[in-house]
Amino acid sequence: MWGVLLVFLLSGCAVVIKEKPEGILEREELRAYCPPMVDTRGFYCSGTRAYSNLVQAGSRVKVYSYNTGKSIIITVYRRENIDGICVPERFRNLLGNEPFRARLEVERCGFDGKVICPRVIRGIASWYGEPYHGRESSYGLIFDKEGMYAAHRELPLGTLLKVKNLRNGKEVEVKVIDRGPFKEGRVLDLSEGAARKLDMIRDGEVMVEAIVLRCGD
Repeated sequence: MWGVLLVFLLSGCAVVIKEKPEGILEREELRAYCPPMVDTRGFYCSGTRAYSNLVQAGSRVKVYSYNTGKSIIITVYRRENIDGICVPERFRNLLGNEPFRARLEVERCGFDGKVICPRVIRGIASWYGEPYHGRESSYGLIFDKEGMYAAHRELPLGTLLKVKNLRNGKEVEVKVIDRGPFKEGRVLDLSEGAARKLDMIRDGEVMVEAIVLRCGD
């Protein structure tokens, strides 16, 4: 009798471990790093664009100068070799001589405010090359059809993906630098170079699984 009671008590306290339903990873999310405010140093660069290694590519940022008490609002492009923020020379009269103490206030994260990434994406991928080769991408880079790049409709630009061709198991890492594909039923457009590594040039479209290695920059 005591044995039966013991079995009953143990079974009543047992922890039931349930497997996750298929596809659960797609519902788990990552978030792009997007600080609302950061103090840094500012300086000047040639051209008409601002660059920084501190915010998502395409972020709309208020740049405040502690030196002069004045500010500008500008779209900032991502460059890893820029330590701080580099703004066009034409703003020197407002922000003061370089280097100046700067505060960045992010008004919009990225080009279109996209900050969420699913952990895994599954679906049909296609590829693109000409006539986009040599054109500026949405990310601000010149598109090289042999580079390891991708286009996605919703992922924050700068997101890093590991893409697997589910037909042959081949994998490649790509960076999301464009919007697309715009044909219904496709989830990714891969550069020609990436498609070649996945051995999908002839197929044109393949089923893929893409794991998010980094959400945004």
